[in-house]
Amino acid sequence: MTKLIKAIAVIGILFIAGCKDAYFADGGNAPVDQSGVLGVSTMDYLESNKASFDTLARLIKLTGLEAEVNAKGNTFFAPRDYSIHNYFKLLYPDPEKRPATLEEIPQEEMDLIKLMLENYIIPDKEIVRGSLATTYSYATTYGDRKARFNIVTQDYLGNVNMGAKYIVFSLNVSPPGLPDRYQAVQVVTADLHSTNGVVHILDSNTHILGFN
Repeated sequence: MTKLIKAIAVIGILFIAGCKDAYFADGGNAPVDQSGVLGVSTMDYLESNKASFDTLARLIKLTGLEAEVNAKGNTFFAPRDYSIHNYFKLLYPDPEKRPATLEEIPQEEMDLIKLMLENYIIPDKEIVRGSLATTYSYATTYGDRKARFNIVTQDYLGNVNMGAKYIVFSLNVSPPGLPDRYQAVQVVTADLHSTNGVVHILDSNTHILGFN
């Protein structure tokens, strides 16, 4: 009986520890402490996580958006490198014609990438999961596009709205003068607090840079 009680206690401790590890993760564990505080700027965080954001961080610098990403009080929705690489596959379907380095991308294409990256920056507004609801909240991106945010709850084992809750970030991709048309992407890790603002990490399995 004593051994059984000890075994149950160990399982309970492991379960609690597992819950803590996933507390700030929307579909994946966040590589930060339990408070969600990064302790560094948004750019420093991206540059220190090369496996996920090396290409993103380099493009931010090449397009001159480092100050905007690091601006006080903003929110940055970070697309992973996989989303960027898939964009380059669309842009250059023939691998032989792809630039060998980011620095070799033609200026015309780099200008377009800059416009895309601007729409992942929400200036002067810290968007966190606790401030959102199932109804839409709206903001304007640094690229002057309308964006909206809401919470979606998944079903769990057949129970409606009993599963994990996710932030959904949607961007109006319609040209000016046409009816709004939003493309959505799910946040997989939410509420990371840098020294200048808030960072959310986007789902790279379904999202391509620029909402393509």
